[in-house]
Amino acid sequence: MNDDALCRSIMSAPAAVLKPDDTVRFALETMVRSRVPALPVVESDGRYLGMLPRSRLIALAMPRVLSHEDESHPLSHLLQVGFIQDTLVDLQGRLDAVANDPVSAHLDTEVPVLEAETPLMNAMLFLYRQRNILPVVENGRLLGIVSVWDVLARIGRVK
Repeated sequence: MNDDALCRSIMSAPAAVLKPDDTVRFALETMVRSRVPALPVVESDGRYLGMLPRSRLIALAMPRVLSHEDESHPLSHLLQVGFIQDTLVDLQGRLDAVANDPVSAHLDTEVPVLEAETPLMNAMLFLYRQRNILPVVENGRLLGIVSVWDVLARIGRVK
C-alpha cells in the first residue's frame, strides 16, 4: 500500500503527554494551555496506557446524574427538566475534590488505537465519528497521534 494511504503519512507528535501519576489538576492545566481535546497517557518508557479526553474532565465537575446518561434517563430529557442549578463554584468544588487524583484513575481505554500501517481511511472513519485525536501505537509504545487537524491540514494542503 502506498505510504500516502497510511496513518504514518499524517501522524504528528502529541502536543503533550501525561504520565499515569500526573494529577487531574496538572492534566487540566496542560490540556487548557495546549488547547487540545485529549492527551495520551504513557508510562516513562513510552508504553501507551490510554487517553484522557476533555469529556472526562468535564464529567468530573458535573453532577453524577448528568454524567451517567442511560436509556431510561436520556440527556435530552434531563436538560429539559432544568432541576439542577449548579454554579461555577459548585463545579469548581467537584473538580477540586478530584484534583489530586492520578490521571490513571480516569483514563479512557476504549479509544481506538491506530498503527503506523493502519489505512488512512480507517483513521478518517474514527475521526468522522466524533474522535478528535487517535493514538498511533507500535509494540505497545506511543509513536504519535492522528488528529482532525492533521487530516484537515493534509487534505486542504494547509501548512
